[in-house]
Amino acid sequence: MFILILKKNFKKAILLTVAFIGLIYFLEDNSSINFFSTEFLLTFLMYLILFAISLDAFDKNKFLGLLMSFSLLFLPPAIFPEFAGKLFPLTYGIFIIYLFFTYGLNMYRNWKNNAGL
Repeated sequence: MFILILKKNFKKAILLTVAFIGLIYFLEDNSSINFFSTEFLLTFLMYLILFAISLDAFDKNKFLGLLMSFSLLFLPPAIFPEFAGKLFPLTYGIFIIYLFFTYGLNMYRNWKNNAGL
């Protein structure tokens, strides 16, 4: 399920990730980007995965996709400096709930089709 989400939304997620990281570095004080550091690679992968999941949610439900995309603004401390480090659990909670709900629906559909109901 997770690999299918990444395959389906990979190109759009790459574009959104590059734009979002560019926005973050534009808003921060230090404007130098070290592309070969482990921090940048982990940040890029994290945002790539989260944007792919939010694009999948946007395909299924527009409001939910917009909510999940907006919640990504809670992660970088440069956007809301007065709440630095306090809002990221909301983002991860929203994404985990969405993934478990999607997984549960897939399990239910699989059970319903195989049980002959």
